[in-house]
Amino acid sequence: MYRLISRAQADRIGELLERELEEAERALKGKIEWRELPERKPSKVYAVDGSQGKQRLSGTIIYTVSSFAFGNGPNARMVYTNAMLYNQGISDQIIRLQMETLENKIGALVGDEHMILMDGTLTGSLTRPPVYPESVRGITTISETLGDDKLEELVDDFVKKLEEHYDELSRQLERKRELREGVILADEALDDYAEYYRAMESKPVTNYDGVFKMLKEAVKAENPQMALMEIAEKLEEYGEEKKLSIEDARNSIHVVLGYLEYLYSLERLLQKDLIYIAKSFYNRKITEKLGIKAVDVPFLDAYLRKVFGEEKPGYYIITQGSRAISHRLPKALKKHFPLVDRYIAEGVPMAYVRTMKGGVIYLLQSNRKIGDELLARLLWHESNGYIRPLQKAHEGVKIEQKLFKAELEALLNHLRRKNPELRVFLKYGRSPLE
Repeated sequence: MYRLISRAQADRIGELLERELEEAERALKGKIEWRELPERKPSKVYAVDGSQGKQRLSGTIIYTVSSFAFGNGPNARMVYTNAMLYNQGISDQIIRLQMETLENKIGALVGDEHMILMDGTLTGSLTRPPVYPESVRGITTISETLGDDKLEELVDDFVKKLEEHYDELSRQLERKRELREGVILADEALDDYAEYYRAMESKPVTNYDGVFKMLKEAVKAENPQMALMEIAEKLEEYGEEKKLSIEDARNSIHVVLGYLEYLYSLERLLQKDLIYIAKSFYNRKITEKLGIKAVDVPFLDAYLRKVFGEEKPGYYIITQGSRAISHRLPKALKKHFPLVDRYIAEGVPMAYVRTMKGGVIYLLQSNRKIGDELLARLLWHESNGYIRPLQKAHEGVKIEQKLFKAELEALLNHLRRKNPELRVFLKYGRSPLE
């Protein structure tokens, strides 16, 4: 048996970490205002989480996405199952987009007087929506082929459909707390916009895929500004003109509808009192400002131990907003999603919080001011360092692989019996394809 790590290597690693710790302690000194946790205050909450199950077959993906709300009221669930032809670029992202859309929807529709707890970060929802580059490309394609007026007409019409869709979902949730039909509108409404994608067919568009790759490289160049200027001067040379097929046109409309539905779900969710909670091991909200290379939590921990002699409960407010997010909504969409646009422009309140001695440090984000009032309402639902409703939501939404595979096999058998020729799409699992 041979050793992987020598004593000298172990000593070198230790010295490296010691230097980083000393640097962090110097930088953090006097910069952290670690506040005492407030007394708990009774509050009502719903915690929301999402899950997905998927199986790649012969060029086809069959998938299920679900969302679940657990809290001070009846539980609620939304489930959606669908299939799509596999597209390596965006299939997985579309599935994630629909899962997050269902999470936002159920959070927006349960309990008006309840605070909504979400797993993850609000900044992530604002800055990294799945399929965002494809969505922007779709918006540009519609504008280029049909004109800005037709793009605006499509957006206006679909947003009205979404308003009616939410009214119907709200009525259904009052009657039954588990919805399995009609929960994703973009897929159902696609054929309502056939006149748009048929009008787009055979229209010339400029494909800038090559430019996007070059821009990524330019940012990493020794002189990024010069590299970007060179690309801008030769932009026309890099653009490749092509004519849209009916399938390309239909996909462009479909992706844009999915993006609009996601944004609308986030807009409606932002009308509620929200707290997003994430385990914060790899965030750099503090250390980036102080010029330290490493992530926040280990150095915040070390700082607290040095100052207080223990890993003390408490919280630290990073910002109350006013720091713009490095992302913008496409101009054509701004008027329809004013809250999304506002929080992108202003940033969101953020804090680190530890709810018990030696417990996990969470990154907390909200669309409301973070302080004793917000923390007191959140802590009402804390036990042994954990926010229990979020744990229950996670347990309630998880799609068990055993159950998913059993239901998938039943579906496949049904499809094979109904039309044996469909076997060509359903035959192979993931392994032979990759």
